[in-house]
Amino acid sequence: MRISELSAKTQVSVHRLRRYEADGLIQSQRLPNGYREYDDPTVKHVVFIAMSREMGFSLPFIAEYLPRFKTGQLSAQDMIDAILVRVAEIDQLMSEQKALRQKLMDHIGWFKTQARRKQ
Repeated sequence: MRISELSAKTQVSVHRLRRYEADGLIQSQRLPNGYREYDDPTVKHVVFIAMSREMGFSLPFIAEYLPRFKTGQLSAQDMIDAILVRVAEIDQLMSEQKALRQKLMDHIGWFKTQARRKQ
């Protein structure tokens, strides 16, 4: 299938598909006319890449896990474990942002106190 067909089947832009190919995540055969030709398993690979990106995984992470996915050696538990690590990272970021928010609110309170003293 051509890149436009792959894009339609996966809902991933042609631009992004070219990026994935440039990064070595997917491969195509070049036809004599220069068009890219993708095989059917590439659809599943692109869906895996797109889902991984939606979950916030980096391209290096995907590049590490994708070969195992392609060969059927990536278990559901492997992905569940990776997702749980991602959830823990998000929880940590949320905690840090909540603490920063409280600090900002405290600073607002300090500035309001200073403004009242000047009146």
